[in-house]
Amino acid sequence: MNFKSLLLGSAAAIVLAGGAQAADLTVAEPVDYVKVCDAFGAGFFYSPGTDTCIKVGGYVEFGTNFGGGDFGGLNSSNNNWGNFYTEVSIQLTASSVTEYGNLTGFIDMRAKTGNDNAQGDSLADYVNQSTNSAYVDSAYLELGPLKAGYFTSLFDFGRGYDDTGMFGSDSTVDHIQLTYAVNGFGLSLSIEDQRDRGSIGYYEDLLGNEYGNNNIPDIVAAVTYSSGIFAAKIAGVYTNSAADYDFYNNALGDGQAGWAIGGGLEVALDNVSAGDRFFVSASYGDNANSFTGISGGTSVAGALGLFDDQFAAGTGTSWSALASYKHVWTPQLWSSLSAGYANFDGSDYLDDMSIDAWRVGFNTAYAPVKGLELVADVFYTDVDAKGVPSRVDNTNVRSDFSGDSWTANLFLKRSW
Repeated sequence: MNFKSLLLGSAAAIVLAGGAQAADLTVAEPVDYVKVCDAFGAGFFYSPGTDTCIKVGGYVEFGTNFGGGDFGGLNSSNNNWGNFYTEVSIQLTASSVTEYGNLTGFIDMRAKTGNDNAQGDSLADYVNQSTNSAYVDSAYLELGPLKAGYFTSLFDFGRGYDDTGMFGSDSTVDHIQLTYAVNGFGLSLSIEDQRDRGSIGYYEDLLGNEYGNNNIPDIVAAVTYSSGIFAAKIAGVYTNSAADYDFYNNALGDGQAGWAIGGGLEVALDNVSAGDRFFVSASYGDNANSFTGISGGTSVAGALGLFDDQFAAGTGTSWSALASYKHVWTPQLWSSLSAGYANFDGSDYLDDMSIDAWRVGFNTAYAPVKGLELVADVFYTDVDAKGVPSRVDNTNVRSDFSGDSWTANLFLKRSW
């Protein structure tokens, strides 16, 4: 064996040994990088290892509200100035494609610091602000045409383009909804929990009498149409509560049936300025106060600080109407002007009671950078109420009052 043969043999042995050792090494698994999902719009990405698309959103809002007036928490001896608050929202959406249609789950969790704004907050608002606890603002699951959870009532039309909103139905409720859409038309039917609108649930008094145990859900139907610059909606509801509120005796009554109907129309005015919109709506109800804005979310009773939940179960006819216009000055600056009216005529326990209320609001928002808004919202409310019963025993005592108030909201909002 010469030197050349020895060198070649040694090199071959080293190569073979290296190959054998390499075969014993652990091979790294491929990294499952996050991938963009474009099946459901912008902002979605695939959850690693699944076919589910996830989107994360939310906002942080810091603001203050102040004002003065004659009713609610706003009066000459208790004008509210300098109420600071911070509100946060975390929104999660999970969507996937199935053989039955898109499957979606949505959650909007919110929390808000204290400092009551004295503008007729609901009991839920008071509790959440007092405890600084997180709460479910909305949550639902959706499969094709079926949607179920806690979200905006099918009856609602929107309260205009200002931040505060005019009087009208403004309720988030637990319900299940079925929708069929074709050629711009939509047909929807929902079954909704009326307790989310202030109806009285089960109650047993000191004498053992039981009330509110036979409630049936509200039944809401709606027809929508959207084509070109127009979007319209007509909705009707049948409601039948097992208990109403007897204001004469400060006790519960035997219940009531009611109904309401309403409609809304939005017109896109991009020919005036890109993004301009005009909206108008009206509703009428018989023993259905929260569907016309007499009680409920954006309501006359809430503005007055009156027995809002009890008033929701009061008897009478009511109607409301509003108009709102949004003008986009530049892509970073827009304003809105809104006006609304609400009327109530009582019957039975509320016979001889009447309310006339109107409100105007002006809103301006400026976005210096993408995702940040500076908003100023100012509104004025005037109410004339007659025959309002007392909230204490011996409620045959009635009172009349007229008053007005103004309130301003200023806030910074970072959304993502």
